[in-house]
Amino acid sequence: MSWFGYWPSFHDAEVVHVHLNRHGISRLSLHAWHMTNRTHEVEGKQYFVNEKHAIVTFELTAITDLELSDFSVQNVLAGLELVRNGDSFRLRLDPSYGIGGRIDAGQVTISITPGEPSGE
Repeated sequence: MSWFGYWPSFHDAEVVHVHLNRHGISRLSLHAWHMTNRTHEVEGKQYFVNEKHAIVTFELTAITDLELSDFSVQNVLAGLELVRNGDSFRLRLDPSYGIGGRIDAGQVTISITPGEPSGE
């Protein structure tokens, strides 16, 4: 929240990395940004200006259940939701294109790395 100034919806964010680990930490990283209400023109078309690009990484431990589908070359989210589910957390990925589903975990830690993803 401190990077964006609010909890983002992750609309149009792209999942860039998924690493599942039976023991220890699993990671889901995505490229997110703040979409301003300012526009710029490119080849006669108006586009919103995006700023505060960051890689947001969700570190999940003690995964108890998951259901993921449709991992692709590009994985764009319509939204992301993180909710407490009793003694655990549910991370839900609503797909726009590509990966979608949910991950239930005992603990979730979120970190932010400012900038855009490298070409990996």
